[in-house]
Amino acid sequence: MHIIKEYASFAEIIKSIDETIASLRQQLAENLKKLEDARARAEHAKKLKELLKTLAGEDISGPGKVIDLKDAKILINPDPISELQVIEEAIERINRTILTLQNLKKALEPWSGVEVPNKITVVIKEGIPSSFILRL
Repeated sequence: MHIIKEYASFAEIIKSIDETIASLRQQLAENLKKLEDARARAEHAKKLKELLKTLAGEDISGPGKVIDLKDAKILINPDPISELQVIEEAIERINRTILTLQNLKKALEPWSGVEVPNKITVVIKEGIPSSFILRL
């Protein structure tokens, strides 16, 4: 998703980045809790699957159905391991975004004292400012 926003100063952009980082950290904390729950379910399911295989002599449990929508997937009754992988991927994306925003903030800090005569137009791609248009 691409969003175009206008800011009065680089300091305002840095403040917006800080707010985004704080929000992402909160999401990360919530997802880490979900990850721990999913890990516990995955471990339990793995043990149960091994027990059933031992008792039945064959693998009687099958994975859920996955519907591929090109840029997304629908997992119907996923096994706990598949669910765990989806949550881990989300956490990795959030972590990468936080690191990118922190690096961008650090790069913008020297600009925070610059007075600009016009608003700064910022193009934001996937939640990360990617272009800054400064008109003099």
